[in-house]
Parts: sequence; C-alpha cells; structure tokens
Amino acid sequence: MKKLGLIIVSCFLSMLMVQKTYAQSEDKLLQLLKQELAADMQELQKQENPPYHMNFRVMDDRNVRIQSAFGATMSSSEQRVRTLVPQVRVGDTKLDNFKYNAMGAQGDRNGNYPMAYLGLDDEKGEDASRQSIWAEVMKRYNFAVEAYQQAKTKSQVSVADEDKAPSFSEAPVEKYYEAPIPAEKQAIDRAAWEKRLNEVSAVFKESPLLQSGDVSLTYRVLRTYFVNTEGTEVVQNRTYARIMISASMKADDGMELPLNMSYFAYDPKDLPANDRMIADAKDMVKRLTVLRDAPVVNPYTGPAILSGPASGVFFHEIFGHRIEGHRLKGGGETFKKKVGELVLPAEFQVYCDPTLRSYAGEALNGFYLYDDQGVKARRVDVVKDGILREFLMSRVPLDGFPSSNGHGRTSGGGDPVSRQSNLVVETTAPKTEAQLRSMLIEEAKRQGKEYGYYFKEVTSGFTLTGEGGSLNSFNVTPLEVYRVYVDGRPDELVRGVDLIGTPLSMFSNIVCAGDKPSVFTGECGAESGWVPVTASSPMILVSKIETQRREKSRELPPILPAPGKN
Repeated sequence: MKKLGLIIVSCFLSMLMVQKTYAQSEDKLLQLLKQELAADMQELQKQENPPYHMNFRVMDDRNVRIQSAFGATMSSSEQRVRTLVPQVRVGDTKLDNFKYNAMGAQGDRNGNYPMAYLGLDDEKGEDASRQSIWAEVMKRYNFAVEAYQQAKTKSQVSVADEDKAPSFSEAPVEKYYEAPIPAEKQAIDRAAWEKRLNEVSAVFKESPLLQSGDVSLTYRVLRTYFVNTEGTEVVQNRTYARIMISASMKADDGMELPLNMSYFAYDPKDLPANDRMIADAKDMVKRLTVLRDAPVVNPYTGPAILSGPASGVFFHEIFGHRIEGHRLKGGGETFKKKVGELVLPAEFQVYCDPTLRSYAGEALNGFYLYDDQGVKARRVDVVKDGILREFLMSRVPLDGFPSSNGHGRTSGGGDPVSRQSNLVVETTAPKTEAQLRSMLIEEAKRQGKEYGYYFKEVTSGFTLTGEGGSLNSFNVTPLEVYRVYVDGRPDELVRGVDLIGTPLSMFSNIVCAGDKPSVFTGECGAESGWVPVTASSPMILVSKIETQRREKSRELPPILPAPGKN
C-alpha cells in the first residue's frame, strides 16, 4: 500500500507539471515575446555596435478607479492597456550605455519614458504588436548607441570613478510562470463600489469648514512578462485594492491642513466595511477641526517620539533611499564606507523582504516574487545588531556587492534600478509606550526644554542624495504633532512643523524603539517610476531632532460658507 501511495503521488505531481507546461506553451504573448526578442537580437548583431544583452518587459495592466467627494461620484473608470519596454545594452558588462545614465531612453520633463503599446487580442493584433515592438527597440537601440559613445568619452576624460564595479552583473537564469487570473476574479462591481464610497464621503458634507473631502478606490490587476537573451522567462500576477480617505481644512492664517488614511488588501472583499470607514472619516473631521485652531510653532531642536507610521516614513526616506545600491556609485554615498560599522543602536534590526505578504497582521504592498529584471526576490538583512551589512542591489553592481539581491524595480517606461520593497525595522529591546514617554520627558528636562515632540502622523517626505550642501538632506511632512510638556500639562496639538535634517546626524540620535510595530503603505517615486512599497516600524525615541516652520499659503479661507451650509 505504501508503494502504491507513492506511485499515485508521483503521477499526480507529474500531471500538475504537464498542466503547467501546457498552459505556458499556450500563452501566445509569451511565445511572441520570445520570438521577437531572438529575432531582434539577431538583426541588431549586424550593426556596428551590436547589443550584448536585451530584455523585454511587458505590463498587461487593468485599472479600476473611482473617486467620490462630499457624497457624489466624481469619476469612475476602468481601462486596460498592454505596454512593452525593451532594454538594449551596448558595449560590454564592464562599460555600457547605462554607465552614466540609469535610464535607457529619453524621458520628458515629468520623468515619463516612451513605451510600445501592444494589442489586447493575441490573435488579431499579432502583426501590429510585432511592428510596435521593433519600432520601440530601434528607438532604444539608437539612444543606447549614443549613450554608449558618450560613456566611452566620459570614462576617458574624467577622473577615475571611485567605484570600480562593472556596469552589469550576472544573474541566474530563471523560469517561472503563473497562469492568467480568471476573468471573474478580475471583475469588480463598480456601481456597488460607487454607492459605498459615496456613503463614506457623505460624512464630509456635515462640515462647512472642509476644503476637500474625498474617498477613492483603486483596484489593479497587473500581469507582467519578462524575457531576456540569457534565457530567463518570468510571468507573474499582482492584484491589489486600496482605498484612500483624505480631507483638508484651511486655517484662518491660510495654512493648508490635510489629513489622510488608507486601507490596503490584495482582494477588494478584504477591505473594511463601510461602518469602520465612516467612523474613521468622522474622526478625521474632528481632528481637523481641532488642528485648525492649534497654535503655529517656531523652529525647534530637542527630543521627540515618532509613532510607528511616522517612523516608518522616516526610515523609508532618510535610510531606505541611502541603502539603494545604485545611489552609492555617485552622490552623497552616506553609508557606502560604513559597512561593518555600528549605524544604529545595537538592538536594532533593519531588513527589506519583498517575499513577505503580510506583517503585524497587515497585507504588504511591497510584495513580489521576482523583480523587474527577472531576479528572484530575497530578504536582505541591511542592519543586524545595529551594524550595517548589506545594500539593496539590482543588476548594477557595486564594489563589494557584485550581484543582485532581487531589488531591481521600475514602473511605466523606466528601466529598473535598486529600490526598496517591504522595509522592516525591529528591536530586540522593546520599550512600552509609557516607558518611551517617560524617557522623552527626562531627556527634555536634561536638555533644559519645556517640552518634547510627539509625531503622531506624517504624510510623506522627500530626500536628496547628491553631493555637497543641502543635497544630502531630508524633509518629512508631519500632519499631527503634539507638545509633550515636562511639567505634566496635557499634550498640546500644534501645527506648521516640518521635520528636517541630515541622515547621519539624525541616526546618531536614535535612542530606542517601542514594542508595537505599525505598517505604513504607500508608493515611492524616483527615477524608475512609482513602485509600491511598505515600511513597518515601532515607535522610536530620538534624543534630538530639528524642525522648521512650514511655509504658509497666502490664500485665506473662503469668506462665504459652503453651499447649503447657511
């Protein structure tokens, strides 16, 4: 009986493998891409500067977007588009057209890069797709030759690069295929969702002080194809649904006061019920009303606590971007020479793990199995016991880090560069919130301060990673900030605070972290486009932060109340 059981299992597994192979061979788009890649590579070998590597990346993207404001649907659309981005590398792995230019095409002033648009009908649109692919390949090839000539000239007349790593690294050949998502799982009841969003945004009609009150839903079904001349073939799916609630008021002095929150799930059915979202929207209005009358603060230096979501954004902006490998080949190179050194308290651990689907009970937006260069994703332990160990790497190598660890990412027509995925901050010596608050007050007293700061919520930030002056600084935009008084007075909500500084100074002042992780979900924009990311962190205590007063708008609030609010 045992022997028979083994035979049955073996046969069952063989059947699964046959079915998978059959589905892959029946994918007409995949077969088209493989054929065209081989043919185009062969044709371009006849040129004076033949490519040594080429790849095709296709995005079959279906998007549903619904926006509601003050109880009414403002827009509702569904579209599907299929685009292809070829990458052409001229020269060799030591010096190619990407040496001094991370992008393989000429973009516009908004950072948008051209793409080839493919037909959605794999039968009828095949000839048109082939023509579109070849036309875009030739555009990229011509740009590649020009960039390669410039790179050769620059390498001969410029001071030798400090980083001696080549332009492109080897990577294992990968074969991975996911069957298409069934049509019924791609569908969404737009009418039902329009009604739901209107119910939530109707909450904002009750407040005449609001300047805006929006609720939006994005549902995305993305199927990506990647093939390269090395033999890699990766086809994978991604679905997600995200609801954003945002509202804003304007203070009497003209300062804009926005608040927002979001809900994320891989499937729309896992988004929260309307009761919860309505309650959250009402709470948002209450918080804005209090914030509108809060005092404006002056620049400050002193201790502060950052909530979990706030510290998640903080780590993403001031640390995450400085561990992206391609940025360390030139620019500020903040942490390049600090591998093996203590950069955080010894109890801190920081890693990026795109293979995590969930953390702390939350679905993670930065999940994927293979990156946009067809490299298998893996966890990267950036900081262990406070010591810097690794960087996030694409197939652009760095001295001491010769290969990719699955963090080559992009969107739209951009080419992949090293980007964050799911950034997780942990501590082996967690403190309770009460302990952190007590430590904040003691530190403020020690520094002779009347109060410390508590950053409850932030919305976003930006960072500069170049060389010299202010080009290695950051700016994080808080939404809710409280003064925590040392004499026991109740916490006071304030406004007009921007958190600024330079990363090494800020990191040297981190003291400890809390015991409850929080998850901040968002998208990050950089030269290779907007990519989905998540940052998770507990509260952190910082002995010294620096803030500046936010610039105020010169436009005063409307004199007349909103219509229907007299």
